[in-house]
Amino acid sequence: MRFLKSEAGALVLWLMASLLLAALLTPHLYDAGKAFAESAQTKNYSGALESVAQSAQKAKPDRYFSRCLLVSSLVLLPFLIRRVKRIPDQGNRAEFALIKQSWKQRGIQLALGLVIGMVALGALALVLHFTEASEPNGKTVSFSKILSKGLVPALGAGIIEEWIFRGLLLGLWLRACSPKTAWIGSSVMFSFLHFLKPPKGIEISDPYAWHSGLEILSSTFGHFTNPTFFVTEFATLTFLGIILAYSRIRSRSLCFAIGLHTGLVFALKTFSMTQVLIPSSPLHPWLIGVDLKSGLLPLMALGFCMIACVYALRKSPINNPS
Repeated sequence: MRFLKSEAGALVLWLMASLLLAALLTPHLYDAGKAFAESAQTKNYSGALESVAQSAQKAKPDRYFSRCLLVSSLVLLPFLIRRVKRIPDQGNRAEFALIKQSWKQRGIQLALGLVIGMVALGALALVLHFTEASEPNGKTVSFSKILSKGLVPALGAGIIEEWIFRGLLLGLWLRACSPKTAWIGSSVMFSFLHFLKPPKGIEISDPYAWHSGLEILSSTFGHFTNPTFFVTEFATLTFLGIILAYSRIRSRSLCFAIGLHTGLVFALKTFSMTQVLIPSSPLHPWLIGVDLKSGLLPLMALGFCMIACVYALRKSPINNPS
């Protein structure tokens, strides 16, 4: 009972409630999505709605579950905020609160983070190319596609995820516990939530059944029993969370973290559009996994990011959060 009354307990309850709500909503959203896709075949919708209908038609139950989890977590977030506000403040609110910046300062931080992220994974891509661990996929990718399928989604992911994880959740952790605990704890949560997705190729007996979401949920935790997963994937994303949290705490702004997050995702998407990893490479699976997010080499690339971030933010007046 004491644990459930703590900030960690409040976060655990929020996560469990979000997962359960997502599992219960999944079959309903799946049914609605397929019905909307069928109606689009007989009705004339606008370009945007037509695109949504096509995505709904192609999407499998696991993708619907992922979208339900995002919606559930946002719907239940006010309850988490209300609960944490009742926990006594540890005195960190003023010291680590976000500060107002000029548009020039925001632009500089955004650009710095963007460049660091792209250079880090760009260098990793070159290493994989020269070690013959990757090769061109033979597809011709236009500049407009790189922008529409790479930069725009990357910027969206950077803004939304940094607002949620480093803006809201890290802010709650800083209010309720020490800076070091908030720094590390929020980073572990960042990684954990990213891997709360069903394995690829999962087959559901009846996607329309009320228990289909629970079936997906039970398979979601399967990779957490794999030791290789923790070394090559979970540790990498946790380290990224630590870097992003450091950037937010050190700069007292989300702009640098948004830029870094955007740069990394943009480089990742560009690589996936133009290159393919070679599974028979000696570097697989420990040094490089299924993509640029898994393996010891991506972990080393993030080490470069950390050094570059410390150097870029060295003139910040905020004390080190350790």
